[in-house]
Amino acid sequence: MNVKFDSINTYVMNNLLNYLTKPQVARSYSPMFDLFNTLEESFAGPGPSFSNDNIRFNENKESSNIEIDLPGVKKENLKVTYNDDTDVAYVEAKRTITTKTGSKEETYNRSFRIDGHDFNTEQLKAEITDGVLRINVPRMERKEQKVINVEVA
Repeated sequence: MNVKFDSINTYVMNNLLNYLTKPQVARSYSPMFDLFNTLEESFAGPGPSFSNDNIRFNENKESSNIEIDLPGVKKENLKVTYNDDTDVAYVEAKRTITTKTGSKEETYNRSFRIDGHDFNTEQLKAEITDGVLRINVPRMERKEQKVINVEVA
């Protein structure tokens, strides 16, 4: 048991060092989120999973868009949820792969933080077309700043 813990500890520390010394990825929302997400992916849960990490982020004045390639996933095997308390969107997907030895089910789980103060999460939309999941969150309309007249007393 102690040997297994030591090897996991070494593995985590090596990944932490690699993470801290590599250049930041474009569109990283939070270094701590990225770190935990990386560590979470390092330790696969029970059962086979698929991850292609082909994720694209695009943010503009009107909205934030996330595209995830999920080949072979059908709409009925896809679930996108958003938690108002944590400002996190969750993507859960399943697909069945047929191989020479039979078929197996694979799962995909990913989470993203969406700032509820900057984006209108009530209008969050998700659609899948040709194996590409598109998540769109419009920005909140910003009110113009009110200029306060300063009087001299």
